[in-house]
Amino acid sequence: MVRYFSPLLSAGVVMLIGCPVASYGRQEAVSTQGQATQSQKVGLDEITEGRVTATISFLASDELAGRATGSDEFNIAARYVASRFRGAGLDGKLADGDYFHVTMKPMVKTPSTPVRLADAESKPIAQFGLLAAGSEILNYTGMVKPVDLASELPGSGLDGVVGGMLTTNLKGSRMISQVARMTNTLQEAGAKALLLGVSDDSELIQTSREYQEKPRSESARGKFAIPVILVPESALSSASIQLEVPAAIVSESPMRNVIGLLEGTDPELSKEAVLFSAHLDHLGAKPIAGDGIFNGADDDASGVTAVVMLADAFAKMPRPKRSLLFMTFWGEESGLLGSKQFVETPAWPLDQIRANVNIEMIGRPESGARNKIWMTGWQESDLGVVMNKASLPFGVEIFEHPKFSAMLYRQSDNWSFAQKGVIAHSFSAGSLHSDYHQVDDEWDRLEIPHMTRVIQGLFIGSLPIAYGEATPNKQNKN
Repeated sequence: MVRYFSPLLSAGVVMLIGCPVASYGRQEAVSTQGQATQSQKVGLDEITEGRVTATISFLASDELAGRATGSDEFNIAARYVASRFRGAGLDGKLADGDYFHVTMKPMVKTPSTPVRLADAESKPIAQFGLLAAGSEILNYTGMVKPVDLASELPGSGLDGVVGGMLTTNLKGSRMISQVARMTNTLQEAGAKALLLGVSDDSELIQTSREYQEKPRSESARGKFAIPVILVPESALSSASIQLEVPAAIVSESPMRNVIGLLEGTDPELSKEAVLFSAHLDHLGAKPIAGDGIFNGADDDASGVTAVVMLADAFAKMPRPKRSLLFMTFWGEESGLLGSKQFVETPAWPLDQIRANVNIEMIGRPESGARNKIWMTGWQESDLGVVMNKASLPFGVEIFEHPKFSAMLYRQSDNWSFAQKGVIAHSFSAGSLHSDYHQVDDEWDRLEIPHMTRVIQGLFIGSLPIAYGEATPNKQNKN
């Protein structure tokens, strides 16, 4: 059973549990009472409930409107993180400029020009609007071929426009991905456009309006291959149509990972790095009555808060032997896009990143799991064991979750690095609660004392690696 000393830890005086603890960064003796060394307390004192609250209450505020990738609000959040790195004394020299690792990304906006949809006699056919447009104007006169979208789609023979009812239990981004996959299959079979039958209360209708309001970044799993026109079921009875669809509006915008460097002191170990990361983006906002802002407090403003808090803590310590990288990513919610881009154009050699500590959802613990952290992919390396050995005497346990450790290993930005051979895991101290990806994921629903303890635990747990006392290894599965 783990014992906790929250008041002592938050005050920077940590009582240990009957075992010696090495000091990192300075040769300081641990007192006979088992208190943390002075250098450790300097770092811990940077991680307070007040500072955690100040950081996350801004990142998850309504003013940042859910931090959708490519949005003005996301860029404000990125500049805020950069300012925190600068204030901590981190170096921005690894970035393209001003702490930003920039990728120019195509952004797509659905045109507001109305779609012309009529029958063979030029009589208008009812429609709900345009969900997706093609790269060119589409003019089509001819037959509509019915397709059963609930069954396996044919691989050929669908020349022209096809129509069918959408049958799905999916919601939100998963439904968008499903429709996008359909359009890719239909295009390969020869289709030029899809008349997609939906009910008059379908969320896709609202989505189509959002797509006209703001440009969006299309991920591979959410990229529409052909125009998609939303129609009521009655419109699918028209055998022959006249159709004119305007072209999508495409522009390029800078996507920003934010990266800061704390260089190590050892001539050799400083060539190696420990990477602390989290994703800065969330789902943005929807123009609906009431609360339409997906604040993303736990997912993942909590992780970003941890990254900037850790930067503050390490920057106050004597410099570690290994170099430390602190990074936030764009586009995680769209398919790990920012981290994928980084590993393709890395600012630090990937084979010299000794560990990636990626932080996801640490603000709302499961029942009975306060002050505990679970690591994904536990069986892939001994990183969790190494960090737990250091953090457990301080009252924070890092453990293997019986369900999520294996299930979620490939679901966050750590996976982009793991695919390149880096020891990379996500660390969570939360749950897939009912507010996950909902408008109620607000910062005032987080358990700030728990979250603060978790960040302190991650700090203490990573000290042996940062100061060259330990090196994680991949697990031998033979």
